[in-house]
Amino acid sequence: MKILIFIESLHSGGKERRLLELLTYLKNTTSYDLRLVIADSEIHYNYVHNLNIPIDVINRKYIKKDPSLFFRFFKIAKHFKPDIIHTWGTMSTIYAIPAKVILNKPMIANLIANAKKDYSSFSLTALFDKINYIFADAIIGNSMAGLKAYGLTNNPKTQLIYNGVHLERFRIKSNKEDLREKLKISTRYIAIMVASTSKSKDYDLFIDVAKNMSSIHNDITFIGVGDGSEFKRLELRIINENIKNIILTGRRNDIESLIACSDIALLFSQCEGLSNAIIEYMALGKPVITTDLIGGSREIIENEKSGYVMAPNSLLIASKIYELINNPQKLITMGIKGKQIIKDKFTIENMGLEYLKLYEKTCLN
Repeated sequence: MKILIFIESLHSGGKERRLLELLTYLKNTTSYDLRLVIADSEIHYNYVHNLNIPIDVINRKYIKKDPSLFFRFFKIAKHFKPDIIHTWGTMSTIYAIPAKVILNKPMIANLIANAKKDYSSFSLTALFDKINYIFADAIIGNSMAGLKAYGLTNNPKTQLIYNGVHLERFRIKSNKEDLREKLKISTRYIAIMVASTSKSKDYDLFIDVAKNMSSIHNDITFIGVGDGSEFKRLELRIINENIKNIILTGRRNDIESLIACSDIALLFSQCEGLSNAIIEYMALGKPVITTDLIGGSREIIENEKSGYVMAPNSLLIASKIYELINNPQKLITMGIKGKQIIKDKFTIENMGLEYLKLYEKTCLN
């Protein structure tokens, strides 16, 4: 089977990591002929080159929504002659429609990766989504909350496929003392949040929680791992308010090791689809606290068993962290429960098998 995959970029992000997990699975378990198309030459996940999958880069030339990509993608598809076109994201799906129609190829579109419709019904994005729903042969969402948010639960084209991870990634031996020394951490406990420093993630709440913790327990450090548009502002806030128990690391390549060295994992945001960060936290046996009340986090976390889904109240969250670090057995028990949930529902094998079944079904139709 020949599959042509199109994603706009391989920058840091959950969608991109999810695709790379799938590509790794397909390379290791199938003889599929795979080809990858991206619209940005800057790649943050260099290990994609180790997969030996041909990559075509069709850089935008002048504007973000460059119409030349319609023709350039079509040209690649015509030459490759795929059995299936698999797109990841709104614009990559839009650009692939002419190739799908002219070459008469089925198109699978991963379109739903969040659980909140963050655009107007009269916007260009809304129009693009409607067009994509018409032309896609299968519409993939990674959370039930996301499918509900976009009104797709009753659409016969939709399919829920949960994110999956390679558990081998988390069988690591971390040198905790070395990492602590490099980051200048002297406290006994560490709480970590792995998320982009963008407006969609509530790093201000993260800072507020750290401030509250400093007044009730001074033996814990808060590490924020990620980069983004808000990074400088957040750094300045920490300096101006003289907060001593926070480290913002920026983007790192040793995320698994950092999580492994931590005791509690945090993710503060208004809404998530199905968070890779939470899956990674739990795969490494960490209890999770999240403020994702309306998104897909409840589809991963068993509340009060493997973590907590809480209101974004810094005092309540700080008190919950205090409760956990004063109950080491609860920390361990919740971590074990979370790890088992990932093994049961969110492995790359589970995700990969769902895609294999979908590819076979799509080719037969």
